[in-house]
Amino acid sequence: RLNRLACDPFFTHFVDLTTTTSDDERRSLPDSMLDQFCSFILPQIHHNIQSLIVEASSMGRILLACGYPKLHKLILNSITPEVFLKYLADDSSIVHIFKQITHLELSTIEYYSYKTISQMDLNKNGYARLFSVCQHLTHLNINGNYLRLDTWMRRNALPLTMCSSSSIVELNVNVNTIDDCLRLLDGRFNQMKTLNVTVDSIKAPSLNIANQNSLPNLTTFSLMPAMPTEEYDNVIVPLLRRMPNMEELILCLNVENRSKFIDGAVLYKDIIIHMPRMAKFLYNIITIDHYVDMSYWFKNDDIAERYIINGGHPYIYCCVDFFTNGVGRFHISSCPFIK
Repeated sequence: RLNRLACDPFFTHFVDLTTTTSDDERRSLPDSMLDQFCSFILPQIHHNIQSLIVEASSMGRILLACGYPKLHKLILNSITPEVFLKYLADDSSIVHIFKQITHLELSTIEYYSYKTISQMDLNKNGYARLFSVCQHLTHLNINGNYLRLDTWMRRNALPLTMCSSSSIVELNVNVNTIDDCLRLLDGRFNQMKTLNVTVDSIKAPSLNIANQNSLPNLTTFSLMPAMPTEEYDNVIVPLLRRMPNMEELILCLNVENRSKFIDGAVLYKDIIIHMPRMAKFLYNIITIDHYVDMSYWFKNDDIAERYIINGGHPYIYCCVDFFTNGVGRFHISSCPFIK
């Protein structure tokens, strides 16, 4: 009976060959268990497997244990750029797996600083090779390492010809600067419908990129800066206005040194009115400034009852704080962001 269950496609279409440690890290299965899987179990169920989670140190052994004709989703944990490049090489014994998958999730060993040219080259070559090999890839999720499309070394920038895909429809990435985000939207992923970006900082773009074209295919966008920004009006608003067919938008912003607080009326004028198809708008926006119009003391009730946000969604949190040092803070948030 156990054998019948093990071979049932319902139970074997998704296989996780990792284990979670007490500190919530993904590790490879113990060698004894891995031997059992590679020698006996995988050869019996390989034709049912559609999704597979593996750890970098055991990835080669698992993928070589048998063929995976239905595999379309691969989740790789703790992989370094060196190992990744090795498996994507033309002479790699498992490169055919990457050529057939449509969904790829990478949890990388982080090279956040890129202090050396060799580290930047690894990043550049790894991602350029990924898009060259994975011709059927539609969904890409990268956790950990930055997807760097431009660096402080101009020669390490990833040009359009090296890093592009006409098959990607969903991309979830971490980037270092807004320049990297703008490059993701410069036409290199022309079929992309969903882009979820965590960006380290949003400052005035340093690159002279012709990024004024409309993005009609993009219907879902998430922008999560890690640091405060002063570029709401000069960068964020112009970027969002390039997305006329937006249906789902998530913004988490901490805006500094703006002459006026970002309230419901501002969101409506700057964003919502330009996205007629938007059905879902989640936001958590804090504005901090040293000069505050005292009339904001009385705006809480006005903002809370506005129906223009979220198409009449009533669950809106807003708060105005004034500090003794003269600084004012305005916080407006949709319900899912309220903690």
